[in-house]
Amino acid sequence: MAKQLLEKTVKKKLKTVDARLKTSFVLIRQDVDEMQSTIDAMTKYLKKKDKEYDETKEQDEKIQEEFREDVDDFTQKISQLKLALEAVRDIKKEVVLKKDLAQIEDRIKTSFKNDIDNYKDQIKKLRLYLKEAEKRISSLESGKVFEKKSGFFFKKKKEE
Repeated sequence: MAKQLLEKTVKKKLKTVDARLKTSFVLIRQDVDEMQSTIDAMTKYLKKKDKEYDETKEQDEKIQEEFREDVDDFTQKISQLKLALEAVRDIKKEVVLKKDLAQIEDRIKTSFKNDIDNYKDQIKKLRLYLKEAEKRISSLESGKVFEKKSGFFFKKKKEE
């Protein structure tokens, strides 16, 4: 009997331990399942965030590339504008030089015209003086003395 009693208690204890072990394994499985579902959710969330990050990174790279292209276009246009501005400055200098040359040419023409007019006036005066001198010479040769009368209306001009 003692043996049977001992077997019964051992069986009882084994059943209790077995029940407790089964309960523990069930609880552990439940915890593992919860952890697996949490891990799956976290993995899904991380994949989603990774995908969003990749998309954002691609968009940023596209924006940076567009910005680089815009900067390159802007730089090229600035260079073209500098060249155009330099050409305009050259043309402006050329126009100013031509304008200055035209002014100088006009001054020279005006100066020559004034000189020519002065020479024509001098030639007329000299011809008149020459005629008067020829008359005096011819009158002196013929024996007549011819003196110019100075009057109120005819003042004697100074000879230059």
